[in-house]
Parts: sequence; C-alpha cells; structure tokens
Amino acid sequence: MRTRIAAVGLALVALTGTASAQDADQNKTLFTVVVNQVYNAGDLALVDDLVASNVTNNGAPLGREGFKSLVKDTRAKTPGLQYKVADMTVDGDKVIGRLIPGDGGSGAGEIMVLRIQDSQVTELWTMADEPALRKQFGLRETPPLTGSSAN
Repeated sequence: MRTRIAAVGLALVALTGTASAQDADQNKTLFTVVVNQVYNAGDLALVDDLVASNVTNNGAPLGREGFKSLVKDTRAKTPGLQYKVADMTVDGDKVIGRLIPGDGGSGAGEIMVLRIQDSQVTELWTMADEPALRKQFGLRETPPLTGSSAN
C-alpha cells in the first residue's frame, strides 16, 4: 500500500513539474510576443488578447487602453527602436527580461517584468538598464563602491 501511495505521489510531482515547465515556456513565449509584436511591430490589436483589462504599470492602474497608449508613446519617442531580448528568466508567474537595442547601438536598455496569469499580462514593471545608461553617457558602467568593509 505504501509503495502504491509513493508511486502516485511521484506521478503527481512529475505531472506538476511538467505543467510548471510548460507554463514557464508559455510565459516566455508570451513575453517575447509582447516585445517583438506589440512593442517592436506596433501590433496593438494583440493587446486585447494578451493583456488583462485591469493591467497595472509599476503598481499603478493602467488598463488595456492605457497599455496601448504606453506602447504608442514609447514608439513615438524612439522611432525605429527595436528591442532585442538579451536575457530572460521565469520566476513563478513572472517573466523578467533584459531588453537591448536590436541594432546593437549604444542606446539604453530596459529591464521588463511581466506578471502573467491565465495567459494574460496582469502587471508590467519596467526600469532603465542603469549600466547601459551609464555607458551611453560615457560614465563608468559600475559606480564605485562607497563605505568601508565590515571585515
């Protein structure tokens, strides 16, 4: 009896692990579509399917129409900018990506975090990639450490 229970438990763990890996892959794909098709190509029609109606931006209510406006404004401020996903990782329902200019230029990159629930973006968090900004302005990529060591 114990052997049967252990076997069922292992099967459930295996199924859960597969589902989580599948969810992670689906979330990575969604992140890539948002960057390539929505931001880079400007396909705002996709927003209705990929973004939740109550999406937030950096913790503030944004909504779908606000998301579309955000993309339009970003594209208008930096015409021709194409982001390339340089790094991407998944942590639960969050996908974190480092975006760089796709043309290999020296423009600033960005860190983007998307929370994805039920195959839709529910939260958007962005911040400037500080080392890329520092390099763009001719500063040291890593600021000097201040303070003293505890050793």
